[in-house]
Amino acid sequence: MTSFEKFHPVLTAHLTLDWLTQTPVKAIDDLFSKPTITTAKAEKMPTQILDTVKAINHIMGRVMNDKELTWGITDSNSDAFVGIISLRGFEDRSPSGSIEFIIDQNYRADLAEVVERAVRFSQDHFAFSQLSITFSDASAQTNKELGGLGFESNQANTFTIQL
Repeated sequence: MTSFEKFHPVLTAHLTLDWLTQTPVKAIDDLFSKPTITTAKAEKMPTQILDTVKAINHIMGRVMNDKELTWGITDSNSDAFVGIISLRGFEDRSPSGSIEFIIDQNYRADLAEVVERAVRFSQDHFAFSQLSITFSDASAQTNKELGGLGFESNQANTFTIQL
């Protein structure tokens, strides 16, 4: 498998996905106190800045050990920190991976763009046959956006796309 260290930055039309270490810790910590759109596994957010630092170190350790890909999402025009997105499922060499994210509610319009890029990135670089996204409670708008990208809701709050 290719080392994950070279998979940054990743660009979309309006966003830059780069290592969390490229974003000030305060910006990441601030995200956790804002209203967000988040997947079920991304809901466990630190409540103290030192816990945020520990979480970033843990995530980057997993990235450097090829166990997950996690990027901070920044608006390419304003440099505003928008959120975090991860590709997971590398540890067990399963044909199924998952996408996890937390995105500032004020940047809801960027949700489809960043998810679409994560799907395309997965298709270009990995052998996953499907990707899934699981929410605690998916809104009707999120359901519509994911459906527009080709995801199907196969059970409550879980969406899957065949690659």
